[in-house]
Amino acid sequence: MPGKDFFHPPAQAVRERAVLMGTVLRGQEREEEEANLLELAQLARAAGARVLHATIQERRAPDVATFIGKGKVAELAERCREREANLIIFDNDLSPVQARNLERATDTNVIDRTELILDIFALRAQTRQARLQVELAQLEYLAPRLRRMWEHLSRQEGGIGTRGPGETQLEVDRRRLGERMARLKRDLARVERVSETKAQRRRREAFSVAMVGYTNVGKSSLLNALTAADVHVADALFATLDSTTRRLDLGEGDTVLLTDTVGFVRKLPHHLVESFKATLSEVREADLLLHVVDLSNPDCDRQIEAVEEVLGDMDIDPESTLRVYNKCDAVPGVAGGPAPGGPTALRVSARDGEGLEGLREAIRARRREAFVETVLELRAGDGSVTGHIYREAEVRDVRYGAAGARFRVRLTPPSLERLLRKGARERSELLETWDEGADA
Repeated sequence: MPGKDFFHPPAQAVRERAVLMGTVLRGQEREEEEANLLELAQLARAAGARVLHATIQERRAPDVATFIGKGKVAELAERCREREANLIIFDNDLSPVQARNLERATDTNVIDRTELILDIFALRAQTRQARLQVELAQLEYLAPRLRRMWEHLSRQEGGIGTRGPGETQLEVDRRRLGERMARLKRDLARVERVSETKAQRRRREAFSVAMVGYTNVGKSSLLNALTAADVHVADALFATLDSTTRRLDLGEGDTVLLTDTVGFVRKLPHHLVESFKATLSEVREADLLLHVVDLSNPDCDRQIEAVEEVLGDMDIDPESTLRVYNKCDAVPGVAGGPAPGGPTALRVSARDGEGLEGLREAIRARRREAFVETVLELRAGDGSVTGHIYREAEVRDVRYGAAGARFRVRLTPPSLERLLRKGARERSELLETWDEGADA
């Protein structure tokens, strides 16, 4: 089984010379794939590769054996020989069989977009939680591809399939991989429980704001500009992976917790989304989302669509999102003009500070609208929900009776919704008469 360096390759790895391959299938637009291929080149460079050539093929459907067909495979092999490339990166996901056939035909290492993104995440992960999440995603991607990795030993003995020396090693690797994945899931569950407990405490104590957006739109720079933090910033895709939370002073005694979350890309690998569900919970549980957009990027409309698609899959209420167009300093002629995206959208520059005071005021207004005071009622026997109430809300008073308990609380609407799902009942009509004695 591959060792530690396979899953977490060193930052000073040998620089690969890469050829990129994109495919336009029926129903897709060539312009869309060209944008995807440009992004793939950025991803390749972020992983340390030098991009030598890129090509696009139009097909009705993927070829079962090689995804792109024999003629294109021969052309791709010739390009690799001409450019002395040692890596081919496909923008589409490849099956293990397709990747194996392509490597045989081109005599060149072949990876797909998912494998490339996983590699970048492995290089950039800093915290224990992020490293666990990335390694788990890599192992889930690797599991169906073990046969391909050991087939060279089988061919030495002339075996069919995996017979020969590789067969024994394959079975050993499968068992070890399964054991490792099970241990990672246990470790990750423990880390996530600790993280969630801390997050619940923060949410109860302060209004929470999470920044979401496409990768490299300037979320970390915006966090630094607003909170005087010192989060790492670089002009590269996925420069930061770990969520970072800082306290933001809005003035007039108002403070909120501002969190910078991992950026999105088109075709974000399924394994990665599943493994990072704890990180994405920061987005789901936030009281307000700032959807940060790079105004200077000509492809920003497609990036907005990609982010909104993910938010839609997470059942995020659009009303809880405020769109913020960053990098307006890099766009000539926008000074003083309205931001795109409607009257509630804002235009800012993390670099020179333009619009930041307006953003603080918008967050302040949302915060003041957010907290509600109400009465929650629990029937006798529903005591297990009590702990959730104390974690999610500021409990101002509590009264007990034979029928159960009533809590006078101050909390945000998302917290109220979560408690109602847990089994609490809202009795807001009792709030006005609470001081007169609202016994349970």
